[in-house]
Amino acid sequence: MIKGIYGREEDATLQDTNESGNLSEQEVRAELERLLQSALFLQSERLARFLRFAIENALAGNAELLKEYVIGTEVYDRKPPYHPSQDSIVRTEARRLRAKLKEYYESEGKNNPVFIYFRPGTYVPLFRKNETLAGLSSNGPSPESELLTKGVGVAVAVLPFVDLSNRPLSSLCAQGVTEEVIHCLTHTDGIRVIARPSAPQSLATPDDIPALSQKFGLGAVVEGTVREEYHRLRINVRVLGSDGFQMSSHRFDTEASGEVLSQVQEQIASAFVSRARPEQSHVRRRKAAPSALTYAVYPLVLHAETLLDEGSASDIPAALMKFQEASELAPAFSRPYCGISYCNLEMALRGASPSSTLVSIAKEAALRAIELDAESIESYSCLGSAQALEWDWENAEKSFLRGQGLGFQVSASRRFGLFLAALGRYDEASHHLEAAQRIDPFSNRQKVARLKFLHLTRRFEEGLGQLSEPLLYGSLPLEARFLLALMAVQVGKKDQAKQLIDTIRPTSGAELPMMAGVAELLALIGEMEQANQIARGFRILSLDAAISRFRQALLSVALGDAEGALSFLKLAVEDEEAELVWIGVDPRFDPIREMAGFRALAHKVIPGPQS
Repeated sequence: MIKGIYGREEDATLQDTNESGNLSEQEVRAELERLLQSALFLQSERLARFLRFAIENALAGNAELLKEYVIGTEVYDRKPPYHPSQDSIVRTEARRLRAKLKEYYESEGKNNPVFIYFRPGTYVPLFRKNETLAGLSSNGPSPESELLTKGVGVAVAVLPFVDLSNRPLSSLCAQGVTEEVIHCLTHTDGIRVIARPSAPQSLATPDDIPALSQKFGLGAVVEGTVREEYHRLRINVRVLGSDGFQMSSHRFDTEASGEVLSQVQEQIASAFVSRARPEQSHVRRRKAAPSALTYAVYPLVLHAETLLDEGSASDIPAALMKFQEASELAPAFSRPYCGISYCNLEMALRGASPSSTLVSIAKEAALRAIELDAESIESYSCLGSAQALEWDWENAEKSFLRGQGLGFQVSASRRFGLFLAALGRYDEASHHLEAAQRIDPFSNRQKVARLKFLHLTRRFEEGLGQLSEPLLYGSLPLEARFLLALMAVQVGKKDQAKQLIDTIRPTSGAELPMMAGVAELLALIGEMEQANQIARGFRILSLDAAISRFRQALLSVALGDAEGALSFLKLAVEDEEAELVWIGVDPRFDPIREMAGFRALAHKVIPGPQS
């Protein structure tokens, strides 16, 4: 409700902060008291103190006092030497304050005569009369909103998918996927689907799209192709803008036969829709439609998300750059900030150092996303993940549950499942991971997460069963094959593990974390000479190696050096490394799990009994 009126920073005089132009000081003070007596602020003494300090100084015309340093010393009792650049308490609390105000004015305060709010980047409060924002309260953002416009979600037409092979199976698939995509979109929040009679099959070329869009008020058009080659099907699904230009493309490969084609078609449709659906809360609730700016940034965001899902570790920086570019083009769009958060979390969990810095950046980006859209499901998932990697387990679970309460989102459900698995709460974890599996089994991130779960729960044979099954959901990514190799080792299938290692090494790109994993696998199957050769050649166990202490500890365990492993883990704990979230459940630590030193270190990360 407040988000659409954020803009340039104001000076803190009553005249300048009074955006309605006719509010009295008494009206503002009365609204302040209503806020302070609300349940939201009665439960937060520090935020109430911050709010009163800001408003009293604004009313008094003391703009110069509403600076980060002054608020830190006057409100949060910071003593010299206090450096705001090193202590982010005021910035963090300001975000919480904006979120609390937004929550208040969208619930119990929606009919208050005055609204008080803060724009991002300033600690100066602004005031408005209710009549100015009444339309926003009931109908979503104003027509002038940068990212949203008047409307009731996104109108979409689905063109019949084209069979490029003219074979019985590909023909059936083209028809079936078309119907399933229409079905899934029809049941997706924020989407309105033009029925087939209204979208003639003859309008199937990009040149026709603008005419089709203008006639039916479309925001997007979905089209696709099906190709059959060597008993495999490749399905490409594209989203076109109202101008006919392509906004995103999604590819699905399958070894589906006629017996399972119906199931695969359903999951192609659900996977596509879960990736391409609108995430802005006002659009999901059909209170607004995306603006031209949103549509312009959307391809950049989707491309970055595809890189994250389908790429390797080396693709994460490219995805991050695209998310950052999107955030610069549309600074009020929450989805790119979720992407920035996710990229930093992924780098931290892949052994990048220092991971604590990456987690801090991820947390800041997640909080920014929440600030921009307090009902963004994925934002709370990113925040919960960052809090978990800081070992703040209680608040992490609260963040995950807050996101779950807003609705279902595949990556949010997947991350919550992995969070629960790290705590050894496997039954709960399975529920969330299976929910994500049902929606998008084609996702590389989902394939890795599912095998990670099977590895953590020691269901090794079940995981290895995938190697003998048809690849209904496409090939397995590098990380998935690594996990399968670990499972093969655990059940004594060294030849199978060796075959998997041979597929990993040529595609690992000599990346240090993956080479550490290869050395670890070789050590586990008894190839100690090769393992030590890699470790020495890449200096993996050196203290100045660009790799996490956690991964150095895992390699040390595989090499039979228990004391070395404990030394590395001690350093990892001191550095608060992100990967330590797995310390309580990773089977690779079983050889040293009962050592007193290991148990003491694990307790620092996850207090309480370890499963």
